[in-house]
Amino acid sequence: MITEATTFSAQQAEQLAALENLVVDQDGALAELESRIGRFNIFDALGIARAEIKHSNFLAFILDPAESHGQGQLFLRALLMDLLKTAPKEARPLSPIDLDGIDLRGVEIKREWRRIDLLITCQDPKFVVVIENKVDSGEHSKQLEHYEEAIEQHYPGTKPLYVFLTLPGGDEPSRENWVQYTYESIHRVLTRVRETYRNAIGDDVQAFLNHYLDLIGSRFMNNEEIDKLCQRIYTTHRQALDLIWERVGSPASGLLAEVMNIVKDDTRWSEVDRWRNVFAFVPTKWLDWLPPFGLRSEPRGWIYLQLGVDETALYYNVDGAPVKDKDAAKRNEIVAKLIEKSTDFGFKRPRSRNQEVKNIYCRVTASERILSWTEGNEPDADRLRGEVKKILDGLYPKLDILAAVLKPLCEANESE
Repeated sequence: MITEATTFSAQQAEQLAALENLVVDQDGALAELESRIGRFNIFDALGIARAEIKHSNFLAFILDPAESHGQGQLFLRALLMDLLKTAPKEARPLSPIDLDGIDLRGVEIKREWRRIDLLITCQDPKFVVVIENKVDSGEHSKQLEHYEEAIEQHYPGTKPLYVFLTLPGGDEPSRENWVQYTYESIHRVLTRVRETYRNAIGDDVQAFLNHYLDLIGSRFMNNEEIDKLCQRIYTTHRQALDLIWERVGSPASGLLAEVMNIVKDDTRWSEVDRWRNVFAFVPTKWLDWLPPFGLRSEPRGWIYLQLGVDETALYYNVDGAPVKDKDAAKRNEIVAKLIEKSTDFGFKRPRSRNQEVKNIYCRVTASERILSWTEGNEPDADRLRGEVKKILDGLYPKLDILAAVLKPLCEANESE
């Protein structure tokens, strides 16, 4: 307990003042953020906001035509249509046109069948959809391959659609025949259904759906207004937040904060985005010519280098984000060419890029580890700083080579 008699060193007094300023939050940004994300949410109340199994349970409920939501095939058809549009033609068990306007017969939604997170089967038309759900966990050794073997054994002659469901910017599947799909797409599809059929969906189901969409929107997706508030709070209260991360934050969050500071102290680089466990940035000189594609107020963040931290590793890769529909064709053409030439730049080629490039989050290069450690034995600050600086020095010339290809592609598209 702190009393008037308690004495502090100068550093401790400065830290205490920083914490008090954060609590008082004189500019009101913290209170505004709390009002946006602090309202009651049933998934938070039940402690399942990031529970992978619970998300799979919700999706199984909302997609099952026989469930008590009373909407029949409404949600299932909407998601299937979007999945089929996202999947390359060779991976589709049927086309979106084939699905449009027909009644699905003999639909079953299964949870944890042969350890598969979500299995959708249909008798007429005959198809199988396998969904592997990754919220915070990574892919286990040969996991996807085992699922394929189970499907081939139990559903011979039926073409499956394999779906790897992740957070935006999440890992890509190790197997080429799996289609990456994100919670951002889930949010978009369910939001469209909710708005289109608002008068037909019951109040109880509507409330349940609203809570789920709020959860995904605030926790799993980029949100420009929330990001601005977080940036404002971090800028104003950086010392206090770094102290909190250092003392009680997760190892990953504390390490990411340190990585961000290392990059931001190097004038060669400029931040373009950040979320959850990833920090995205580009060479500062790219900002003079990178075309203004993009969905957000900072449109140059559609292709970037990212440093990511999980509980046991620090890694990097080049990533591509979605852009506005009018720019999608240009962006996809550029990204496809960069993927094709990734090894020319000194990067590893992403594992699953024999598919058509879509306007979704995608790896331009494979993820490469900078540091690994065992849980609870995170690297100290000096080692982390040394390794990050070393990798930044090594990446800068690689990105010069990449820019030599990227810049002409961008200029050619701008002149069209």
